[in-house]
Amino acid sequence: MKRHQKRVWPTLAAYASVLATVMWFFQTHPPTGALKYIAAVAPAVPLLVVVWLFGRYLYEEDDEFRRWQQILTLLIAIGVVLGVCIVWGFLEAFAGVGPVPLYHVATLFVVVQSLSAIVVAWRYR
Repeated sequence: MKRHQKRVWPTLAAYASVLATVMWFFQTHPPTGALKYIAAVAPAVPLLVVVWLFGRYLYEEDDEFRRWQQILTLLIAIGVVLGVCIVWGFLEAFAGVGPVPLYHVATLFVVVQSLSAIVVAWRYR
């Protein structure tokens, strides 16, 4: 887990830097053409690396119980996020609520996964 944290935190710092830079770029010098799409996708790259790093952590984890706990937290987070997305989709379709930008799904996932990790750790302490 310590190795995983040493990999993830710098990647999240890179995400914050890239996101801030892209936001500034779009506000001050709005790009056009292919550069617009490349810049828009740039903040997703560090987040995708974090997803890959989590898979790498699960692959490298030797303790089966710790691996199981992490998989359980992921399943809880996936279930909650999927449920929220399904409900919100029906609210958009039938009740006229406004759409939510899809990048917020990643934020919701991280929050729910973090909370579920606390609950799972407490449950199996």
